Amino acid sequence: MELYLLSCENLLQHADEILPRLPQGRQAAFLRSRSPLTLGAGLLLAEKLGVHADEDLYFGPQGKPHLSAGGPSFSLSHSGQHVLLGIDDGRIGVDLEKEDRPAAEALRRRVCLPQERGVDFLTVYTRKECAMKLTGLGFSLPLTEIDTTRDFVWDGQAYAFLTLRRWGYVISVLSGKRELPPLQLLTAEELL
Repeated sequence: MELYLLSCENLLQHADEILPRLPQGRQAAFLRSRSPLTLGAGLLLAEKLGVHADEDLYFGPQGKPHLSAGGPSFSLSHSGQHVLLGIDDGRIGVDLEKEDRPAAEALRRRVCLPQERGVDFLTVYTRKECAMKLTGLGFSLPLTEIDTTRDFVWDGQAYAFLTLRRWGYVISVLSGKRELPPLQLLTAEELL
């Protein structure tokens, strides 16, 4: 498993250098949004997985991206000024949220199972997002079917929830691995 956290804080100043490395669809999305997170996600996919053309990816029925040529599984997330990329030889789901993200009590009640109510809300929330990404079902996977206090079983395999707090974020990973590798913090300059 590999985990990369890219700071997008100064990414826009490198847009002219980054855009030619990205698939046309990602370039168009960036030109519409001007979001450094869109640019950062594209840069990570290009440099870590070789995604340079639209045909390098295909999308599952619920929109989960996969490498067209096969290869490792990956998952992306973004929050604040960072993009997180997880890569694994097995299924993987990743999510990150800013630690200071508020959560209304009504949302807590809707998201948390009774056994999760004593757990930090962002830990529960990011873990549930990981399960939705790992399965490729997104929000069609009911939140009440994801118990983040134990292993998540999908297609007969158990996956472990792993969560850490770094740099003002809650970062969760769902994988068949039981330990997190070092989280590699990257800047645009390191990838260019």
